[in-house]
Amino acid sequence: MAPKYTEASIIEKQISFSVVKITFLGLYRYATTIDAVLLFICAVSAILAGACQPAPTLVFSRIAYIFVQTEGTTGHQDSSSAVDHYTLLFLYIAIGSFVTQYVSTTGFIYLGAKITRRIKEHCMESILTQNVALFDERGAGEIATQLTSDAHLIQEGLSQKLALTLSAVGTLGATFIIAFTVQWKITFMLIWCIVVGVILLLGGNKIAARYSGKALEAYSAGGSLAEEALSAIRYTTALGMQRDILDRYSTQIKSAEKHGFRLKSFMGAMVGFAVGIGYVNVALAFWQGSRYLSFGSATFTAVVTITLAIKSAAFSVLGVGANAGAFVSAVAAGGRVFSLIDRISPIDSSSADGLVISDDIVGQIEFRDVKHIYPSRPSVVVADNLTLTFRPGQMTAVVGSSGAGKSTIGHLLERFYDPVAGQILLDNLDIRDINLKSLRQNIRLVDQEPSLFNTTVVENIAYGLVGTKFESHTPEKKQQMIENAARLACAHDFIMQLPDGYLTRVGARGSKLSGGQKQRIAIARALIGQPKILILDEATSALDTTTEIQVQNTLKAVRSTCTTIIIAHRLSTIQGADNIIVLDGGRIVEQGKHDHLMQLQGNYFLLVEAQTHRDSAGNTIDAKVEADLTEKRLSISKALDTQLALDGELPASWLKTSPDDLIDKSNGDSSLALARFVASLNLKELPIISLGLVCSIIAGFEEPISAILFGKAITAIALPPSEGSLLRRRAGLWSLMFLVLALVECLVFIIQGVAFAYCSERLVYRARYRALEAILRQEISFFEKEENSIGALTSLLSVESTNLAGISGATLGTILIAISTLVTAFVVGCAFGWKLALVCSSVIPVLVGSGFYGVWLVARLQEQTDRVSKETAAYATETVTSIQTVFAFTREQDVLAYFKQVLAISERAGLKTNLKTSALYALSQSLLYACMGLGFWFGGRLILWREYSTFQFVTVYSSITMGAFSAGLVFSFAPDIGKAKKSAQDFKRLFDRKSKIDPLNSSGYSVGNVQGRIEFRNVSFRYPSRPDLVLDGVSFTIEPGQHVALVGETGSGKSTIISLLERFYDPTHGEILVDGQPITTLNVKEYRQALGLVIQEPSLYDGTIRENLLLGLNPEATSDEMIASACKTANIYDFILSLPDGFSTTVGNRGSQLSGGQKQRLALARALVQRPAILLLDEATSAVDAKSEKLIQEALDSASECRTALTIAHRLSTVRNADVIYVLDQGRIIEAGLAVKDEGLVEGLD
Repeated sequence: MAPKYTEASIIEKQISFSVVKITFLGLYRYATTIDAVLLFICAVSAILAGACQPAPTLVFSRIAYIFVQTEGTTGHQDSSSAVDHYTLLFLYIAIGSFVTQYVSTTGFIYLGAKITRRIKEHCMESILTQNVALFDERGAGEIATQLTSDAHLIQEGLSQKLALTLSAVGTLGATFIIAFTVQWKITFMLIWCIVVGVILLLGGNKIAARYSGKALEAYSAGGSLAEEALSAIRYTTALGMQRDILDRYSTQIKSAEKHGFRLKSFMGAMVGFAVGIGYVNVALAFWQGSRYLSFGSATFTAVVTITLAIKSAAFSVLGVGANAGAFVSAVAAGGRVFSLIDRISPIDSSSADGLVISDDIVGQIEFRDVKHIYPSRPSVVVADNLTLTFRPGQMTAVVGSSGAGKSTIGHLLERFYDPVAGQILLDNLDIRDINLKSLRQNIRLVDQEPSLFNTTVVENIAYGLVGTKFESHTPEKKQQMIENAARLACAHDFIMQLPDGYLTRVGARGSKLSGGQKQRIAIARALIGQPKILILDEATSALDTTTEIQVQNTLKAVRSTCTTIIIAHRLSTIQGADNIIVLDGGRIVEQGKHDHLMQLQGNYFLLVEAQTHRDSAGNTIDAKVEADLTEKRLSISKALDTQLALDGELPASWLKTSPDDLIDKSNGDSSLALARFVASLNLKELPIISLGLVCSIIAGFEEPISAILFGKAITAIALPPSEGSLLRRRAGLWSLMFLVLALVECLVFIIQGVAFAYCSERLVYRARYRALEAILRQEISFFEKEENSIGALTSLLSVESTNLAGISGATLGTILIAISTLVTAFVVGCAFGWKLALVCSSVIPVLVGSGFYGVWLVARLQEQTDRVSKETAAYATETVTSIQTVFAFTREQDVLAYFKQVLAISERAGLKTNLKTSALYALSQSLLYACMGLGFWFGGRLILWREYSTFQFVTVYSSITMGAFSAGLVFSFAPDIGKAKKSAQDFKRLFDRKSKIDPLNSSGYSVGNVQGRIEFRNVSFRYPSRPDLVLDGVSFTIEPGQHVALVGETGSGKSTIISLLERFYDPTHGEILVDGQPITTLNVKEYRQALGLVIQEPSLYDGTIRENLLLGLNPEATSDEMIASACKTANIYDFILSLPDGFSTTVGNRGSQLSGGQKQRLALARALVQRPAILLLDEATSAVDAKSEKLIQEALDSASECRTALTIAHRLSTVRNADVIYVLDQGRIIEAGLAVKDEGLVEGLD
């Protein structure tokens, strides 16, 4: 028996989510032993690479001592030999640096990609084991973000930035080892800086982690909102809700900006304090060193070595500070991802627990006192003590009003949720005791809004074989089964007329196909595996009558082999059911066969009566009209459905890309143009940028000034101990100068850090906001390109905007400082000794050249991996948004396998470029030591030849070598610069793209008071990427206030007419006029506000009912009375008031907390509340119960008296009150006539 739980615990268990706290090492959870060994090697290499940096201080101090001793003397043969000897040591250091830098950089980038790939795999694996309630609670967009944006942040923290930081740690460690070795007393005095630095880092990281976590949470919510809006882009566009979406998105990313600014400002301040502490230590080292020298307790070489080492350590702390933010963000992102990975789902399809049921199950289903509450709506009981039986070999129908609990039965049988009380039995076994995967493999569910996957027709149908005994059949046998299933579902004919037949890709979520075609493929997918239990939830609502009858006959034929459960609003489809269960308010109110229930004249009788409109002769209008149209050949042939559904997307294989139809992927923009573009995003912050720039220039003076001070201090402490008083006085003066430099640099770095932190966050905010704005401006054909899939666009908003920030904030500050240092150092070097300056600077062009080549390589890598990354993001988004379908067909394993395959391809693509860029970076770092060696060798010659003094040499050498180091430091950010360049290209292409139909553009004539006269003049249309005509010479006129209906088989072009009226597209030929004005000349936004659209599969947005009703409208101009009136007309008002929170009730992601009928009525209310002059109804009542359909139809008939109405319907009874009916077939009007209401006939059909 299944364990017993309280109602509250069952609800809480299904949505509970514990936040996991991790350390940085916790990110390596999935590292293997080999990875650990490689990580150890890389870490050691990085530390050794860092240790190379203070090693020259030992050489410098000894050579400087030689220079001091030989200055002004003759006979320098021994000194020259010593200089040559020490110079050779720089060559050895350079070789060691190259090897260690290359190994560490290559290894960490490789490991970062590898570990992140595994984290993504485990995250996807965890997602595929979660229960549906979690997706209802958190939203599909938020969960998908963790697979893209959060994983990207983790990879950033595990890659080159980690190598750079460990190198800095190696520098610090080697510094103090050297310092303690040469003079422990002085070093001990300076140890306080490490204590302060550790306190700053540890304490600061905790504060920074809090800011980072809050920023990630805020953007995750924004990402979910964007994903939701783009998933229903046609509805978003039709309602004119772009500004509402942007305002809500802005609120979320502003919150992320606020916390991001605090994070980056704090990190900038830490860097400022670190630099200041470093120079305070240099001042203290010279001051105390001079005292020890004067007393003979220390040597010249010891003081110089310690001072240089401390200075090197200070610069290393600067490097740690520049990268600390990446580690904090990685840990915060890791905590979010691991929270999902570690969550133990109460309903886990991957679990091996439970009884595995055999293929020969009987299929007897019993509900015993089942009570259910959806966890995301804990105050609403949707199933109240249900006790019912579904018998094998019989067809049981479940009917009732919208929200009665019909779909809940299918959800509970599939164990998407667990009931809070009672039992559900299959062959007398509690389904909680049955292995979940085994249970679902014996059930096939077809939803009212079926989800297909962005692959071929044949693969979509074949998914129905997963987990069945037919899965191992040969490809030939499977193809035969697929075609047979398609024939049973009446899908084979239209599939064969698609461009590639069964190999045609159906688009994301099956959006290339019309609603009826999707339903037929979904039915074929359900039938192919010969399930023991078949659940059809409004599975034929989008089919025309002829096709529906054929499908119903198929279901009757197969019902003897399985337990069939049909959930329906259209009662004519279930009259032959063996048992009909009538639900109301989650309870059974009636049960029996059709005739018996009709005799009772109870709820079922009223539902039937509401749906059946009889004429004076007693025959249904449905029957007469259908018979009449059959005689006149309503459909000439089973036509190819060339329309694009209102939620559609064209598959990649059909694309014919034109340069202005997508975000160009070329690298045609120059670096200067991209720099101007990025600068334009921060133009409003120009004063603050100028402040940061000035501070960066001043900060860049640090090293040249330090070199001068260092030269003076070296000269001062070179005095003999006999002149101790003078030595201490001069050294004290220059120590004081170093102290002043420390204070100035600390202040400058803090101001610069805060300024660039603000500008960086503004840049990211503006890039995200403007990107979403640019996306929402685009015409619908833009979204039909594979490059512009939902996953790719949401990835642009999250990952690409983060990459764009790679040349801002702390990184930009460090780069500007390095450039300023390089220029100033060269000027100072030439001023004090141009010969040595020119010789030492000879390696800088090589450094710069290799650096630019590295940036180019990284940008090229980004372009190569961009397509794979977008595919990964799109696949993850599609999986999460269609998670119920994935679960129902037990596709978890093949989804995970494909996801792993795509990630592996992406990882391999980056490895080759990684090897090249790492070699360039290692070369640039090792050349610095070659520069030092060259400087010592030539500088030694100049001193020995008496051309230069020791002061000149130290000043020039220190300036130029630090300038060279700065050049190398700039290009250590090559990966950030390269990624930022690629991201800038993507953003610039998007921003530069001019939409053909821009809903936010103010151009066009004002609509004014729309009367509602519609005229199609010889309109032909083909979709931008298809050669076939969808509409062929369509002409008709609708007078103001007239109610016109379009009927015809699925795929005849009905919805395309509405798409053209909404200006989702413009006609290929001909024109469309409203009130005598071509709609192409009207202002798009105003024009669409005059239209009210309700489609077959309406989309709601995460938020309250009130918020959904007001989307696209001016809240101040929309009164509560207007909202209430619209809701009453749509027959949704009483339901809303019955909810505990009324209009403040949250509808969930995509309206997941409402039934199909409730969503449709709410969508209708939303259309009516804007009081449109023209009403467009595309199967607007297909998902509502009979009673509601009658009430809504009456309301629509009433509402149509004062407005023009265009209705699309498969069932002619729903348009019996239309003034004119047009019959379409193959994109042409083949019949037209007037509806005569009194006789219930259609007159004048051509």
